[in-house]
Amino acid sequence: MILDVQEILKVDGAKIPVSGEIELSAELLKSDVTFLEVSFSGELENIGGVLELRGNVCGKFTVPCARCMKETMQSFSAMVEETLAKDDAEVSDRDAVIPFAGTSVDLGMAVWPSIVLTLDTKYLCQPDCKGLCIHCGADLNENPCDCKDDDIDPRLAGLADLLQ
Repeated sequence: MILDVQEILKVDGAKIPVSGEIELSAELLKSDVTFLEVSFSGELENIGGVLELRGNVCGKFTVPCARCMKETMQSFSAMVEETLAKDDAEVSDRDAVIPFAGTSVDLGMAVWPSIVLTLDTKYLCQPDCKGLCIHCGADLNENPCDCKDDDIDPRLAGLADLLQ
């Protein structure tokens, strides 16, 4: 979603409501996560020529299970508080700002940091997912496999002799 901010930049203290579906650009999506829907609801405020974006972003995505690799549907929700400034605006080096040029702002780029901070590093299809067999690759959630698990750590091989 591209926002035209030309009018709000003219009036210090001006606010506009912002809501709608967001399309995340392909350059942001270099991972196994596939976003199905992302929506934002909030407001954009001009504070001395710098734009403050506040609101909530939520949506759904699919990602492979970390154990069995089945696609799993997940959802997310995050608070957004971002500062946007024109490339030529004077902002302190301490400020974390998202730069924009011209009179339009890509809302997807503005909310992306909040989305990334919300996502976990791994997801499971179910809490007790058994994963894949390390020998034959069978999905252990569907059926147990007949592989013999006789790999013994060589450091403990002497103890296995005691059991015979």
